[in-house]
Amino acid sequence: MEGIGEQFGRAIDGVLRRPRPALVPILVDLAFLLLGSALFFFLAHERILFPQGYRLPNFAVAVPHALPTVGDVVGPEPALHVFPGPVVLAAALLILLSIPLLAFAEAGFLGVLREVYLRPPDVLQEGRHPDAWSRVQEAFVAAGRRSFRTFLLLRGLQALLALAALFLPLLPGPFGNYGLGVLAVDVLLLYAPYAVVESRKGAFAAIRESVQLVSDHLATTLVALLFGFLLTGGLGLLLSRLGDVPLLVQYGPWGPVLASLVYAPVGTALSLFLYIVYLGFRPPDTLPESAPAPEAALAGA
Repeated sequence: MEGIGEQFGRAIDGVLRRPRPALVPILVDLAFLLLGSALFFFLAHERILFPQGYRLPNFAVAVPHALPTVGDVVGPEPALHVFPGPVVLAAALLILLSIPLLAFAEAGFLGVLREVYLRPPDVLQEGRHPDAWSRVQEAFVAAGRRSFRTFLLLRGLQALLALAALFLPLLPGPFGNYGLGVLAVDVLLLYAPYAVVESRKGAFAAIRESVQLVSDHLATTLVALLFGFLLTGGLGLLLSRLGDVPLLVQYGPWGPVLASLVYAPVGTALSLFLYIVYLGFRPPDTLPESAPAPEAALAGA
């Protein structure tokens, strides 16, 4: 069986050979940052670029989600709950409005990963460009439409976690360790998006499968998460804390945009890696004909 390190290297190699899918999370991040900036400006009269994602304010790392986001490496600094009420209201509204946007985007992005990296290239159709932008667009729209409702429910559950992470710090008492509970649920849902796209399962069936896979393959999952933690934590440290003038400080409001450009290809490789890990848990006879074993598909890259 292919080891975790080999799977990670295969994912990195695939993205290096076919980089176009990394444009998808960049465009999603830009749309989200523009939407967030407009909400903060008109509702709270504050110029804040609030990155999407579910990174907790007091955690240096993030559980990598299926859709890479600048929020995995750039958390809200300072934490939003130290701002006046209108800022918190704008952030909560942004989270709620983002549910349908990110549901479609996440489903579409996983469809792109499946089409470009996990299926053998159709040389007659695409010629020398197996990751042509037309192919990326078609896969994104088709997967987004097909799995939108399921991802809408999954994103709704994740949004509840994000709102909890936003508001619970405002409450005193027994909520000092709230982040550990949010983190644990996030880990249990790690494979659910991949199960939806690969198996066409509903949200609750995908959640059950994800919890079962995490339980049955806990050691492998923890090692895979270690790769994600090292990448999100390391890039976050590099962007925000190292050097006399960190990147995010040096470029001010443009910092999250530049962070998105830096993290998108890395996050794409990380999402592809987790997809490959998920497929490795499934018996070969359960894989659809259109989605052969990952090593066979990527070998043609």
